[in-house]
Amino acid sequence: MARTFHIVTLGCPKNRVDSEVIWADVATSGLVAVDDPADAEVIIVNTCAFVQSAVVESLDTIVEMGRYKEAGRCETLVVCGCLTPRFHEELLQELPEVDFFAGPAEAGEIARLLKDPPESRLSCLRERAFLPAAATPRVNSLAAGSAYLKVAEGCSRRCSFCIIPRLRGPQRSRPLDDLVEEASNLAALGIREVVLVAQDLASWGVDLPKKPRLADLVEALAGVAGVGWIRLMYLFPTEVPERLIRVIAENESVLPYLDLPFQHADAEVLKRMRRGGDPETFLTLVERLRKEIPKVVLRTSLMTGFPGEDRAAFERLFDFVERCRFERLGVFIFSPEEGTEAAGLPDPVAKEEAQKRHRELMTLQQEIAGAYHQSLLRSTQAAIVDEELEPGLFTGRLWCQAPEVDGRLTVRGRARAGEIIRVKVTAAGPYDLEGKVL
Repeated sequence: MARTFHIVTLGCPKNRVDSEVIWADVATSGLVAVDDPADAEVIIVNTCAFVQSAVVESLDTIVEMGRYKEAGRCETLVVCGCLTPRFHEELLQELPEVDFFAGPAEAGEIARLLKDPPESRLSCLRERAFLPAAATPRVNSLAAGSAYLKVAEGCSRRCSFCIIPRLRGPQRSRPLDDLVEEASNLAALGIREVVLVAQDLASWGVDLPKKPRLADLVEALAGVAGVGWIRLMYLFPTEVPERLIRVIAENESVLPYLDLPFQHADAEVLKRMRRGGDPETFLTLVERLRKEIPKVVLRTSLMTGFPGEDRAAFERLFDFVERCRFERLGVFIFSPEEGTEAAGLPDPVAKEEAQKRHRELMTLQQEIAGAYHQSLLRSTQAAIVDEELEPGLFTGRLWCQAPEVDGRLTVRGRARAGEIIRVKVTAAGPYDLEGKVL
């Protein structure tokens, strides 16, 4: 009888793609996937270590999965992902229940490591994370009809608060033809929504021969038969050129949805973050996007409590959000990560104050998001069906809701999981929506 395996994935969509590659690699080697870790002979935990809360979640999950091994249910416990290169020495000492540790570079080699585990319990930690190709076996773990397309790996920027370049290496872009091939493969499998992800999507292509730009890639993907929606995530806000805006506005399959992680809107805080830009430039960009891309929906990520963020700086950030009225917004509290420049910056903000500012922004955003959803009431919108809950009742997302982060749509009527439909919005809250199939 074949051995069984179970994968736990933590962290970002890029990490999810790594897990999809691991799943296919291990299954191809002859193991059988199970939904319950209690039934697994091999448990793989794909970790995140971006911020301290993610580190804690990863460690807690490893300990939890380790209990199955202590109980004699699991034979092999594997830990991979970003936690390993960041804390490998401590992990080897503190987690004896783990059979071996692998890093982001080994995402495509877990089956080989299971067959021939490293003697030291630690596989080779290469500096560059695994970069898939169209020919790389992979399963899709998103809901029916949607899939992530990882267009690049690593990051060559040096934001002062971010440890990702140290964990995953510099930016490496996949060739345009290879990405078009994978998008075509996904479409052949019934995928209608392709979500472009990378640590730095805006820089795609700068490291390739002839230096193609993101607009070239988006334009090429828009020509792939069967792909109904193309969604762009993680666009660095200082790099949204006019041609990219034009490509989005002119191609029906490219959703007017842009994820622009501004992080802050105070010039001095942005300088300390090593992000570049300033509030005037950011406001001009938002105004330009709203003018040139009809019905555009903007998502951003912001941070409170960064060193040097005094009350005046926070109020400038608050005013920025009021003026821009982002339809989608996430707020994070600064976490001083060991190994980053920001961890040693002067003028820290008390945790309680950072949390208070977080609450203020989220209260404002709840009003903004609620007003946007109210504006959708009784309108007809395109939606993708994720899952059938019961006959005639489905969950899904409007075109203005990205997978995993933007709430969900509950819809009644006749539909099929994975298809794009037209719905009339019948109820709206700050995050979730209801509708009926037209």
